[in-house]
Amino acid sequence: MYAAAGEWQAGDWFVDRNASWTEPFIDQITMFPNARNDDMCDAMSQAACWLSQRPVHTGSITNAFTGKSLI
Repeated sequence: MYAAAGEWQAGDWFVDRNASWTEPFIDQITMFPNARNDDMCDAMSQAACWLSQRPVHTGSITNAFTGKSLI
């Protein structure tokens, strides 16, 4: 959780305010490590670790007719 704290402070994570899981998720991550349950914290921290190890893919834009790169 501490490793992902900087990303949260930077606003790099998105949480849908209208999702049914939002309130329990926010409760768990704000009460960590003293919350009764921490399974959502575990999932989020594992996702943060996994995402930090993935290569950043960049796209390319090509002309559909010629196939030449536009960038």
